[in-house]
Amino acid sequence: MSSQTSIPTLIRPAETGSPVLPLSLPQPVTALVTNRPDDLAVVDAAVRLAAPRKAPVLLVAVLPTPSQIPDRARADAQAARVLMARVLPRLRAAGVGYIPVAHRVPAESGGQPRLRAAGGVLALAARHHSPLVVASSRAPAGLDAHSLIEASAVRGGPFVHAVAPTRQAVPVADVGLDPADLSPAGVRNVWTLAQRRLPAARRIEA
Repeated sequence: MSSQTSIPTLIRPAETGSPVLPLSLPQPVTALVTNRPDDLAVVDAAVRLAAPRKAPVLLVAVLPTPSQIPDRARADAQAARVLMARVLPRLRAAGVGYIPVAHRVPAESGGQPRLRAAGGVLALAARHHSPLVVASSRAPAGLDAHSLIEASAVRGGPFVHAVAPTRQAVPVADVGLDPADLSPAGVRNVWTLAQRRLPAARRIEA
């Protein structure tokens, strides 16, 4: 059980320059919540990776592209709380601390929108000193584990752990194990690979 303190009332906007965790604290595991059934499997995997290190989970609620509604910050916070409502009981039951963050998918503006969306997630994780991102292999394009892995390989960034909700093996570059394998040995292997990605994560943060 983790001794980290949960922060159930804070929804931090994921803007450049927003407060981040001090480097002296345990590095969080990032979990993407995209309002799909896979969210539960993603958070369960993040808990299993975070708990042995007494690390918190950076819980990222992914919101749609920007809208023109008034008081957008309040609307974003409310939408993020709704997205997180299904998964928070898992974190609280495990005693794992969490940092809730709302993240908007950028509007499409040509180029490679899928990789741009993935790059934004990786940059957010890097700003919070998170060396490890957990995502579903079936999430929407740009937020799925495969897009994140590709963006991390191309642009640098944290290590990406793919979650297959059906527990079928998903080929993941540089992993060499079934992504559903989160036995103690599997957890150690994932963290070993994540630690090797730290220089790349720091580059994308800069």
